[in-house]
Amino acid sequence: MPDRSVVVLSLSDCVEQYDAHLLKIRGLSKSTRNLHRHVVHMLLRSSFPAGHIAWSEFCFGDVVQFVTTEFQRLTSRATQRVWLMVLRSLLRYLATKGHIPGGWDAALPSIANRQHVQLPRGLTPQQVGALWTASEGSKPRDLRNRALFLLFLRLGLRTEEVASLVPGDIDWSTGSLKVRSAKTSRVRTLPLAQDVGEALVAHLRSLHQRPVRLFDPTRKPPVPEQRYEVYVKNCIYYLFQRAGIRDRGPHSLRHTLATEMVGKGASFKAVSDVLGHKSITTTLIYAKLDLEALKQVALPWPGGAR
Repeated sequence: MPDRSVVVLSLSDCVEQYDAHLLKIRGLSKSTRNLHRHVVHMLLRSSFPAGHIAWSEFCFGDVVQFVTTEFQRLTSRATQRVWLMVLRSLLRYLATKGHIPGGWDAALPSIANRQHVQLPRGLTPQQVGALWTASEGSKPRDLRNRALFLLFLRLGLRTEEVASLVPGDIDWSTGSLKVRSAKTSRVRTLPLAQDVGEALVAHLRSLHQRPVRLFDPTRKPPVPEQRYEVYVKNCIYYLFQRAGIRDRGPHSLRHTLATEMVGKGASFKAVSDVLGHKSITTTLIYAKLDLEALKQVALPWPGGAR
């Protein structure tokens, strides 16, 4: 049994200590840590209204009461699932520190994840062709859109990864591109296909001056730190509209690349490395593509069903 002697901390100190753990040990992004901080702050405020935290007085019933109360308000299954993930993370952390007994995290309820019930929605060859046609042209806007389109299609990048690219990330001597992900806090180097490289050269030559980022907006959105990502997102959605494609966005190009790689026999490890997944478990959603393909070629069992 862990030592749970009475030690009183402020609510803010507890949240800051946990946040430091999320950053230094788990390497989570700022946005993910903000979510953790929000949920943890609400839990501790619910359990200790005065804001003075004594772990020796913290009971599993406090967590149950918090979940019961909050889930009456949070009716979305996806949100409930995320909050339970945060709570499990916190409880494992507290058990490691000796503040609570181990096993509380496993006692929390589970909610079925239906996110991967259907196959990822990639684009059809016709839609890809329409986007290619929509990105044709010699104007700076067209050259920019062609470069963006090929980065998403050939490399499967996330929007925030494209938005963070700077000219120095391109190594022209080796034909490679350095990609930074705020989501996984990792840097990966991807080969730069010839058509992607040519599109980037054409885009950069169309600019009047060297940009801070590869895709640098001329008009700044209201929130400065988000202006690059907003700009990239708006550009790619404009291209989709020109191509006559509705209700789809840059992430569908990422799915299109993964689908093509799996269809050509690439290993899930290779797909995971290209997409920058933190865990290969995320990539295994594309295993369904293999199953669907097998259904198309499966032969009936001799003599009928068994």
